[in-house]
Amino acid sequence: MTYIYSAMGWILKQLYDLLGLIQLDNYAYAIILFTLLVNLIFLPLTIKQQKATAKQAALRPKLEALKERCGDDQRRYQTEMQALYQKEKVSMMGGCWTLLVRLPFLWGVWQAIRSPLSYILSGISSETVKVALAKAKEFLPDIKNLTELDIVNNIDFLVSKDSATFSPLVEPIKTLNFNFFGLNLADTPEFTLKFGSLTSEDWIWLIPLFSFATSMLSSVISMQMQKKNNPQAAGMGAMMLLMPLMSLWIAFTVPGAVGFYWACSNLVNMIIQIFTNKYYGPYTIAAREAAKTVAERKKKERELKEANSEV
Repeated sequence: MTYIYSAMGWILKQLYDLLGLIQLDNYAYAIILFTLLVNLIFLPLTIKQQKATAKQAALRPKLEALKERCGDDQRRYQTEMQALYQKEKVSMMGGCWTLLVRLPFLWGVWQAIRSPLSYILSGISSETVKVALAKAKEFLPDIKNLTELDIVNNIDFLVSKDSATFSPLVEPIKTLNFNFFGLNLADTPEFTLKFGSLTSEDWIWLIPLFSFATSMLSSVISMQMQKKNNPQAAGMGAMMLLMPLMSLWIAFTVPGAVGFYWACSNLVNMIIQIFTNKYYGPYTIAAREAAKTVAERKKKERELKEANSEV
């Protein structure tokens, strides 16, 4: 997994440097660009998944007939259903695999952001990081599970305690700009009801709510599309609503930048989902296939007429 974390950190750093050429050297913008890049890479797979979903929907009449034929014999039904899926070349996994292949990217972003000295900033040896973490634990005993990000957030205090160890890290850390409209995305959100005493930086807890809201909206849109394409899938609603709640909980336990990435991914995925459902939905594909069949039949009829006229 270390290679994945290093790759994610390297990509974020390259995007950060690229955006610096147009005076947008900020990791928030780098995360937005990274999200677009990841979804662009996965676009062909997303389209393939949508086509598979459309094929599953097209098989509904055959599955209903199969269920009638098998009656209460569930074992026979499962066996014949698998045979039907194999014959029609339809995957029974649905969209699960696309979620699984995206998870390493989320983990990679999380690890790269919580360990920027190792995975984002260049020129810092692993031994230097190891020594800095050991020293930081002495000066920051109240922080449980101390990470490199804690060193970044407390660098001035640490330098005042041990200049020899932490001064060399000051200049590299200065390049880590996680500020996004006054919010420090390097901080881990903490919810509070004491709104009157909040500073601009404390509003970082809005990020988990943003992640939850975008995840909920994406789930609702997905459920509406599933009900339209496959009314029998309505029972999956409760399971799909678990993801927004999970994103809310996780976003309160990780740096704000991770929740921000999750929210950006939700928004981009939502747009892609609407696009793919419109152009690769079951009814659209069925209409396209019907039009193709009609066109081929007309072509054959025309060729047959031309052949008869020559005779």
